[in-house]
Amino acid sequence: MEFLQNPNRFDLLLDGISIWEQNPTIEQTCDDAKIVTTVTANGLCIVNTARKIDKHGAYEWVNTLENISDTPTPIISELWDCRCALPLPYEQPYRWIAIHPDPKTATKILAPTGSTWSAEEFFCDPDKLVGNRRINHIYAGESKDYTASGGRSSEEMAPFFNIHKDGHGVIAAVGWTGQWRCRITRGADNLTIRSGIDGLHFKLLPGEKIRTSSVVLMPYDGDIIDSQNKWRRLVKDEFSQAGKRVDQAPLCASFWGGNTSDTMLDRVKFIRENKLPYEYIWIDAGWYGIDSKPSANEFEGDWGSYNGDWRVSPHIHPEGLRDVSRAVHDAGLKLLLWFEPERVCGSMPDPREHPEYFLYNGGWHLLNLGNPDAWNHIFKLLSDRFEELSIDCYRQDFNASPLDIWRENDEEDRQGITEIKHITGMYSLWDSLLERFPNLIIDNCASGGRRIDIETLRRSIPLWRTDYYCPANFDVEVAQMHNLTFGSWMPYSGSAIKGYDPYNIRSGYAPAVSSAQFYYADSAPADVTQQHRQCAEYLRVRPYFSEDIYPLTEPSPNTDVWCAAQYNRPSQDDGLLQIFRREHAPYDSAVFHLRGIDADAEYVLEDLDGGEVTLKGDKLANLRLTIETPRTAKLFIYRKKHV
Repeated sequence: MEFLQNPNRFDLLLDGISIWEQNPTIEQTCDDAKIVTTVTANGLCIVNTARKIDKHGAYEWVNTLENISDTPTPIISELWDCRCALPLPYEQPYRWIAIHPDPKTATKILAPTGSTWSAEEFFCDPDKLVGNRRINHIYAGESKDYTASGGRSSEEMAPFFNIHKDGHGVIAAVGWTGQWRCRITRGADNLTIRSGIDGLHFKLLPGEKIRTSSVVLMPYDGDIIDSQNKWRRLVKDEFSQAGKRVDQAPLCASFWGGNTSDTMLDRVKFIRENKLPYEYIWIDAGWYGIDSKPSANEFEGDWGSYNGDWRVSPHIHPEGLRDVSRAVHDAGLKLLLWFEPERVCGSMPDPREHPEYFLYNGGWHLLNLGNPDAWNHIFKLLSDRFEELSIDCYRQDFNASPLDIWRENDEEDRQGITEIKHITGMYSLWDSLLERFPNLIIDNCASGGRRIDIETLRRSIPLWRTDYYCPANFDVEVAQMHNLTFGSWMPYSGSAIKGYDPYNIRSGYAPAVSSAQFYYADSAPADVTQQHRQCAEYLRVRPYFSEDIYPLTEPSPNTDVWCAAQYNRPSQDDGLLQIFRREHAPYDSAVFHLRGIDADAEYVLEDLDGGEVTLKGDKLANLRLTIETPRTAKLFIYRKKHV
């Protein structure tokens, strides 16, 4: 806890002067779980609650600010919830020279992109060369600034950073589901990380109390791949719903919500009678709106114009989905249902009846979760729906960028307050739903994975990590790539299966899977034997996807290469190899260098298409594979033989 005993790990200006220059009162209490630091100056009380996560050598803290006086505080600005320096091996200033500096010894920042309906989501090339500079390298005396886009935490840039130099580094995560910012400054022998909420310039009113962003820091020794696995283990243990509320992220059979109840009931009956081992029935958008009509898929119909009317459509579901819910649960399955409570069309009843609940932006209404009456309204509405339909997984989507509407509703001396109250209201909504429904899980979707950060990860699972998977014929090579990119930052995220051949099916295997074989009104599910084989195979390999990941190839969407990953499970001395020879790859053999293998031991390597061999560890660690047929997906499980 020694690192946390220094109170100067955050900073802010009060009327342009650092709080540390205003002779503040500082009090600190400490126990085995946390350190609470209270800093008071000019009527402002800042409480920093921090903890060390000993098992993973990580630190986490969050700040609350409260006006304890009878008058408004001075203007608060330049609020950095994290401002701390960490040691890092020596780095020289940048020099303009004819030969590029050696990338192997440079200070690199892995700053992944967000979810952008593209192949390169949650990906960063640390050595990317633009002009004469490697834009993700940083030299002594330089700073790099990062921020969210549009008010969603992982829309274009994700709030995660791995800064590495010569076998040492730190991974940092900003815990804020809105417009965060981060500044990384390189000193000659250290690194300064600042993070917080972007655009703050506000006073607090008498008695007003807010919380701001959190931060997680994990210093490490080792290479980048090992550090990412250390990070995955931290997230798995401390910031994941899977493993706590559910053993694993779920296998779902997904239905488009605009399909009629009769269609859904027929498909639930098919699943039940054929004993297909799906775990959840996923009912997506399109089921709601008092006047909404049936639609075949998400690209048809007028369902989108009813957003905010959370009455079940009687034209699509005459019994209000209650018959579907009964059938799902009678089949031993659980029910997932889609909502998007924050984005509301102006023609819906709530904006007409309660305009005070909403913020307006010309084209749509934002339910203001910072308004207690609006919060109570949506909490009751959702709770009533969950109880009525016995919802097991609440899927919350958010298909809008709220930053402009937040800022338009801020007063000049209260910039950032609308956003802060909305985001903390969202946290409170999720926390309250999880408390009221102890067996509930939350699926976090926002146009795909555009709200993934450490605060949403601790409350939810991103079962649909990108909208790239929306078209029925999306490029499955991108899903293969996403297992490497998303997988580097989180042990649980979800992919989709929308094809019927083994290559398509195995490309969709991930920590969570949504199978779309029943999704569309005209879907023709694969035969029962194939579905049993697919589900059984997936359920067997699923536990490996949340274990240590070692990319065996570089992430790429190209079809002229192989894509391969190793998932190693040290606790069981076994692991999974997921190998794809893509359609235009010109070579039929490759050598893969596995990690975490005991060179002197013997291993059984099982081909899930049939057959197994026994190999010495040194041979397994340098495994040569031949795949003669292009566009082939292979799965191998290896396990150490114990004498």
